[in-house]
Amino acid sequence: MKVILLDDEQTALDELGYLLKKHKTIQVVASYNHPVKALEEFKTIKFDAAFLDIDMPVINGLNVAKELIEYNSNIGIVFVTAHNDYAVKAFDINAIDYVLKPIEKERLDKTVERLLKSDVKNNSLKNVILDKLNRIDKYIKQDAERIAAYDDEVISLLKMSEIFFFEAELGKTFITCSSGKFKMKETLDTLQSKLENFGFFRCHRSYLINLRYVSKLSPMFNNNYIIKQEGHSFDIPVSRNNIKELKKLLGID
Repeated sequence: MKVILLDDEQTALDELGYLLKKHKTIQVVASYNHPVKALEEFKTIKFDAAFLDIDMPVINGLNVAKELIEYNSNIGIVFVTAHNDYAVKAFDINAIDYVLKPIEKERLDKTVERLLKSDVKNNSLKNVILDKLNRIDKYIKQDAERIAAYDDEVISLLKMSEIFFFEAELGKTFITCSSGKFKMKETLDTLQSKLENFGFFRCHRSYLINLRYVSKLSPMFNNNYIIKQEGHSFDIPVSRNNIKELKKLLGID
């Protein structure tokens, strides 16, 4: 199997190349320490899979992966990342895997074995892969952004990744997050338009949820559903008009 490597840290790139070259079934055909150069040259190289760092300047590994898959959906993608996050682990399909930094030889061996056994020549996976890439890109944006919340006169800057949901109650807006419940000055309508590119979804007129924490979707009477999220015990209702879009966003048929 021919592979290319991309990591803006030369030391990490050298280490990955060294470990992969120990596998007789793997041939490293190109290594890059800048994503722009990789995107300029990848169409001139024959390869079966790409090992990509996520955190890189100018263009991150997720966007590089999108370009590769748009060009050839048969290419296998492996992310080499420091993000020990379920959003990355959510890639539970044959064409994609992940390896955490610092790289452990045993984990890399399993990834190589998975790549060799997987049938990536399946064009029907293309849209599934791209959907997952877009979803993870939104979750990583959450980790970098903060939002202002209020507790009387005290202003707290909360990470978006800490927020479970926003709720409209008695004409006011509240945040429920890992550190408690806070007031918001914006309405749910304003928050919905502001946060739609950050992995939040308006599941009900009174609720805007963080999709990354959805753990269960349970049917109720009259085709209604409730959502369970990791991290708290509240039941969040889903409007009948929104269930179809929610299932699509969660990758549920």
